[in-house]
Amino acid sequence: MNNNKITALQKNIFAKGESASGGKEVDLFLITGINNIFYLTGFTGSSAVLLVTKKDAVFFTDFRYKEQSAREVTLDCRKASSAKIVIVKNSLWTEITSHSIFKGVKKVGFEYSIDYSTYEYLKTKLKGRKLTPLRNKIEDFRIIKNDYEIATITKAVEIADTVFSSITHLIKPGISEEEIAVEFEYQIRKNGGSGISFQTIVASGPNAALPHAIAGSRKIKTGDTVVFDCGAIYKRYCSDMTRTLIIGKNPLAEKVYKIVLEAQETAIKAIKPGVSLKKIDTIARNIITKAGYGKYFGHSLGHGIGLDVHEPPKSSPKSEDYAKPGMIFSVEPGIYLPGKLGVRIEDLVLVTDKGVKILTKSNKCAHL
Repeated sequence: MNNNKITALQKNIFAKGESASGGKEVDLFLITGINNIFYLTGFTGSSAVLLVTKKDAVFFTDFRYKEQSAREVTLDCRKASSAKIVIVKNSLWTEITSHSIFKGVKKVGFEYSIDYSTYEYLKTKLKGRKLTPLRNKIEDFRIIKNDYEIATITKAVEIADTVFSSITHLIKPGISEEEIAVEFEYQIRKNGGSGISFQTIVASGPNAALPHAIAGSRKIKTGDTVVFDCGAIYKRYCSDMTRTLIIGKNPLAEKVYKIVLEAQETAIKAIKPGVSLKKIDTIARNIITKAGYGKYFGHSLGHGIGLDVHEPPKSSPKSEDYAKPGMIFSVEPGIYLPGKLGVRIEDLVLVTDKGVKILTKSNKCAHL
């Protein structure tokens, strides 16, 4: 499933006359992010390191994954005959830093997310070589989803949609936020998901004014808004969706809900290839601001999704990204009134050649 991704990375990182990051050329790229390693090689284990040079690639893991890596890992580099899988026998980093692939290497690039202790170790073991952090080099490849990824994310969305629809009857006065979250998470597994893509948010009443509230023991009451933010994982790919329900009558909540829904639907309609994601954010934000609630919408309009629930691109006031076919990202405006209520509505959308496709199918009616 990696479709020559290592080769594509080599052409990008080590292209003649180009630099890896802001003019800082490297001879070798050290990759530690497990989702990035899966993306490039197909490895589904939890411990590995991948080294990539202009022509070669070497994959390191330990004995636990010897058979698994032999089955899963594809190293489709420019010089495939030199690519290899190494099963370390002792210390992982000792064997990595002493490997012959470092011969002649003067500049080593590493992922920006590497932990500091590993960085300090590399400085010691690779003394005399320049270490350069490379930000989002693989994540930038991951922004555009191929057909397999689109189908897999769509399936994750469908699982979450199905489960949400099946448990909405539980969301009523007297039930706790935790009970709803636990049932959702249980049903995700029963419906084919491998887990939840993040800790399920069920936030009611004043808790709904907290954008990332944790489901707790509070019991739902008549008049509450209930923000339900959830996602499923399917074959390692994530989904993300938010719905807000109004329990009984609440005129303020209904007013706010209409504003948020208008902001979301208007922003989605404006998405098409070439459109600035900053502009999409502005469209939604202007509607909320014009209605008098601008200061109560403090987060970005949306984020990319895939192997991580939050990944590039980003739709925000500072975004430099433009919509391109194959991008999948969220559109999730919200209004949060401290001590009173919160409303957020979120869908995942796919940018197509002609416009946009909404992947999320769950009902957006505030009163179910």
